[in-house]
Amino acid sequence: MLVTKLTLDNFGPFRGTQVFDLRPEHGTGYHKPVILIGGKNGTGKTTLFDAIRLCLYGANLGDYRFRKKDYWNYVSGYFHLIAGSPLHVSCAAVELEFEHSDLGVIDTYTVKRSWYRRRTGIKESLAVSKNNVVMKDLDVQQWQDFVNELIPPGISQLFFFDGEKIQSLAEGDKTNIQLKDAFRSLLGLSMVDQLRNDLGIFVTKQIKISKESGINEQITEVLAEIKQLEECNLIKLQERAQKQSYYDRILGKIERLELKLSSEGGSFASKRDDLKIRKVQLEREIEAERMRIRELCSSLFPFALTPKYCLRLKNRIGEEGEYWQWKSTRALVSEKIAEIEHIVGSNKFWDNVTITSDQKEMIADKLSALIQEAFTPSSRFSNYVPMHNFSPVEQQKVLIWLDEALNVVPEQLRNYSNQLEKLVNERRRVEQAINSAPEDEQILPIIEELNKLNQDIGQYGEQLKNLDEELRRIEWKIQEYERRKENLLDSLRSLQDLSVQLDLATKVQAVLKDYSSHLQAAKLSEFRQVFLGCFNQLLRKDDFILDVEVDLDDFSITLYTKHNTPIPRDKLSEGEKQIFAVSLLWALTICSGRPLPFIIDTPLGRLDSDHRERIVNEFFPKASHQMVILSTDTEIDREYFQDLIPYVSKAYCLEFDEKENSTKVVPGFFWTDTREPGGD
Repeated sequence: MLVTKLTLDNFGPFRGTQVFDLRPEHGTGYHKPVILIGGKNGTGKTTLFDAIRLCLYGANLGDYRFRKKDYWNYVSGYFHLIAGSPLHVSCAAVELEFEHSDLGVIDTYTVKRSWYRRRTGIKESLAVSKNNVVMKDLDVQQWQDFVNELIPPGISQLFFFDGEKIQSLAEGDKTNIQLKDAFRSLLGLSMVDQLRNDLGIFVTKQIKISKESGINEQITEVLAEIKQLEECNLIKLQERAQKQSYYDRILGKIERLELKLSSEGGSFASKRDDLKIRKVQLEREIEAERMRIRELCSSLFPFALTPKYCLRLKNRIGEEGEYWQWKSTRALVSEKIAEIEHIVGSNKFWDNVTITSDQKEMIADKLSALIQEAFTPSSRFSNYVPMHNFSPVEQQKVLIWLDEALNVVPEQLRNYSNQLEKLVNERRRVEQAINSAPEDEQILPIIEELNKLNQDIGQYGEQLKNLDEELRRIEWKIQEYERRKENLLDSLRSLQDLSVQLDLATKVQAVLKDYSSHLQAAKLSEFRQVFLGCFNQLLRKDDFILDVEVDLDDFSITLYTKHNTPIPRDKLSEGEKQIFAVSLLWALTICSGRPLPFIIDTPLGRLDSDHRERIVNEFFPKASHQMVILSTDTEIDREYFQDLIPYVSKAYCLEFDEKENSTKVVPGFFWTDTREPGGD
């Protein structure tokens, strides 16, 4: 999204029509994302800030929905007050033009909200154009749905924010929930969850349609079991993510100590490094071998466990093949006998033969009986009932599978198992070699700490292994219940002729669940690293924070110093809290991949000079493709403005005329000698 133009008509302190060109430009070889709007207190900076949000969301401002009466009172406060009169103008309007890219196609939208005073109250009108074509059939709700998808209301508060209030993001559990919701919304996971819920409602409604109460009850029980297992699975996943975080932190410390040991330990370090490299190789080979065994067990191995039944099935399929051949032969012979009997019964057959009719009939019956006896197939299969309805191709395929299960699979399993045993034994020898390697007094403290950390990581590794096993068992049970559910749904569909949409909805639910889980875990890991980089980049204390932990459950964030000491967020200074909050927003922007603009009122807030300098030089030019800054002359002063000039596309200054009771817009910033950006 790119905001290109803002137009105000008799809105707040702005009289008549005031136009702000907000389209960023490009310098020589670099982007100029900053749009700078300066004004002293009371000139209308916050009014511009509110006008953009009001134009987009109307009564759904942010995550707060106005009641009708409160909304009209709120809007009425923005009607321009006529100079020298206690009256306001009769109408006011805000028009916003922005560009939005969808599948590589850039469309230009113009949305205009107008408000009119009437005796009965205030009337609002909404007009939307797309590429200069009025969208006549678009109602208010459809527009709201589009905007909410583009920038969800809760997210708008993160990208359209007051610099003095933004530090609240660093405080309280409620903030954690807000960040989690924003994170999922930016990734599109909220939409995935809603789709899963909608599909669940659809499946439930389809099930309720069934008149077979017995099947419905079974399905309800199965769904309850699946839900319980999924909840258990989620708890285990969260526990595993926490253990993995601890594991990763210890592993990072081990790597740092081993690097130190490598520089101080001489040949020992070299030998240990070689052994560890071999151990990693063995771990990969062991996992690969285990994967081959799992794949083998998930295919034909169950058949190999029942050779007796496989042989019976093989014989049965061969017998049924003979039956179908007998049946085909019998049908053909019956057809040919009927043709011969027809010919013998015709008068033409007895031409030039002088015998009586009784003799003809006797001869014909005798001939028919002889033909029947000679050509009718054996009655071996006369009372035979086949169990399977395989085609010849299907019979051949099943026979091949059975031969493979009986002959090939057991041999493969033995080979894989033998190789796995060899690898595990070698890994054990390598680990023993690592543990028994020589030590000296110089590196003994490091080795002792490494041994302790390796013991800890071994414990966490074992816990992760146990959790993985529990997760596999839970997943197996879920799959078992899913198969049972599918069978019940098949029965239900056969009884009531339910559409294939039920089956598709169930499968899509499972895919969406898996997609949401994997995407959140991957993006959260990415967010952790990006946030750490952003925070240290903006923080006055260089490399003060070495690590950060993000809880998968509630999105709480814990900071760790280079001494691995956690820092509670409430112990941060007011300025550090603001830097923390800005870093969160910056990291969310990077990880989401959404091109959203930043519109910031009172950008430097309570920051000290060092933090202000970092915000000005690092955050403003780099955080977004569009950075609209509403500032006083004491925040972006002459020095900071000089730093920003290379990245400023346009600059405006708001000047309030007390006699006229209105604000006029002047190109440039506060200082006449520095009003080049945005000037004529």
